Parts: sequence; C-alpha cells; structure tokens
Amino acid sequence: MKRHAISLTLALAVFLSLTPPLHAQDDFSIAVHRIADRVGKSPLHIPFLGVLLFFTPARGAHLKVATFEDVHTVLSLADLENSMHGVLSGEWHPFVKVDSRRDHECTLIYARINGSEMRLMVITAESGEVTVVQMDVPKKLQGTWLDDTKDSVHKHRHGDANEGDGA
Repeated sequence: MKRHAISLTLALAVFLSLTPPLHAQDDFSIAVHRIADRVGKSPLHIPFLGVLLFFTPARGAHLKVATFEDVHTVLSLADLENSMHGVLSGEWHPFVKVDSRRDHECTLIYARINGSEMRLMVITAESGEVTVVQMDVPKKLQGTWLDDTKDSVHKHRHGDANEGDGA
C-alpha cells in the first residue's frame, strides 16, 4: 500500500510539473492587458462574438478580438512596439509595421509559425480606438498572400504599368 501511495504521489508530481499553471495567460491576453494598462481602459465586451463566428466560414478558425474605444491616448508605432516589447513569447516575430503619421494610424503585425500553421497578432491604433486581433491564417490564404506579394514586388521593381488590369 505504501509503495502504491509513493507511485501515485510521484505520478501526480510529474503530471503537475508538465501542466501549465492555472493562472497562466496566453500571449493574446497578455498583449490586451498591456494595451489596457497603456491606454487606461478595459477592452469592450463584444456580445455573441463566438455565436456569430460559428455561422461564418471562420467557424473552425482561431479568432480573438479585443477593442478599446474612446481612447484619449494617441499611440504611435513606437508606443505600440514599446508596449509589446518583452510581452510576446519568442515564437512571435514582427511581420508588418505600418505608420501613417498623416492619418494618425499605426499597425503592428506579429506572426507565429509552427510548421505549416501561421497565426497573426494584429495591433492597430487610430484616433480614439485600439484593436488587438489574433487569428489563424489558413494554408490556402498563406499561399495566396505570398503569390500576391511576389507579384506586387516584381511590378514595383520593374515599373509594370499594367497592375490591376488582369494581365
């Protein structure tokens, strides 16, 4: 009986050491919390988002959204980058940075690639609003994006005036 209790205790200890703590947060929650601290507001609750997504083609996809409205703090691209510095795990890599000083809008996109799976975290700030979105990118769309990007770069470098005419 004593041997059985020791074995059970060891098995339980190994199991608990391999499972994440109950209070652990995912990268999305941590990013949203950091933005909330930065703007001094909590994100809006979007009622029935899960139900709405169930009835869309994104039904099986991973999608999380947090939005902050009536934000009185103007965030620049540098502010977003500083807010995210050290927050996301090392699996996330900067993917796109857009800073429109004229329109007072900025977007920061991080990508996490695991094999053939791709997940994006998009953080965008504009006048009075900040939005954080985390989503999976289907494999089919990944190829389309890469092909479109290659075509755009080629046309830009070679001054192709036929862009957008279907040729």
